Amino acid sequence: MKEASFNINLSFIEDSEYAEAGIPEEYKNPLLTWIKLVFTDDQPNANKQGISQDEFPNLIRSMAYMPIKANFDPEFGVGGHSDSYVIGVIKQGQQEGNKIVSIGALFNDEFPEVVDFFKKELAEGGRVDFSWEIRYKDSEERDGIEWLKETTTKAITAVKHPAYEGRTPLVSISAKDLIALIDEELKERDEVTV
Repeated sequence: MKEASFNINLSFIEDSEYAEAGIPEEYKNPLLTWIKLVFTDDQPNANKQGISQDEFPNLIRSMAYMPIKANFDPEFGVGGHSDSYVIGVIKQGQQEGNKIVSIGALFNDEFPEVVDFFKKELAEGGRVDFSWEIRYKDSEERDGIEWLKETTTKAITAVKHPAYEGRTPLVSISAKDLIALIDEELKERDEVTV
């Protein structure tokens, strides 16, 4: 079986957006940080590979409980696919127009430095991009693009250099403790400048 990688970007979910994001009340576990993202669209990526809407049901059916991964270094942020480890899990996905939108949960307790990095980057106007990994059994070349067939979701990995080049943003990330994080950062800056 062959593999391909694609990309995603992050932003924050406010508590009032949980229901809108499809996260039921019983899923509000304080040990999880929920994310909502555009998993893919039906356009080719920078690697000259694409997923047509005909393949969306395969990806959606296979994404539940698949890993969200990162290769994180506190000094440099996220790296690439190699040496990445599981930091969360995908809950579900659905098609919205020409895109798949997914919801997943990051493990706060096990990887607080990764979750804090994502939140801090977004709070400061930065980006955290992801590259999703799939398996596929076949492909078809059309106009210089390899269109993947018989796809299965393998994982989503935080990466520094995404192939979708910002077209697949993470729509939101839960922000229950975002204010505390921002306050702490401002306090640290104050202490440094005084």
